[in-house]
Amino acid sequence: MGKLNVLALANTFAVIDLVLHPIFHLWVSVAPNSYEWLMNLFIAGLHLKVTEFDSSIQHILLGTVIEASVFWILGATVATIYNKFSK
Repeated sequence: MGKLNVLALANTFAVIDLVLHPIFHLWVSVAPNSYEWLMNLFIAGLHLKVTEFDSSIQHILLGTVIEASVFWILGATVATIYNKFSK
């Protein structure tokens, strides 16, 4: 098998997050009860409560940038580890 392109995978992870993160915030603003219900169902022990802070534009923008950065690092790390062990 070939090597993974580290930058390509990292960018892919980041772009996916840049698309999905605002969609989740849109979901929270449109139907907060269904979001809370689903998060409580899938994440054991989490009792999420949507607040006004979750819908603020500053929170959405800052959260999107931070999360996309973390996902970029995650993608780069996964590709690097894969390349190291695929030799």
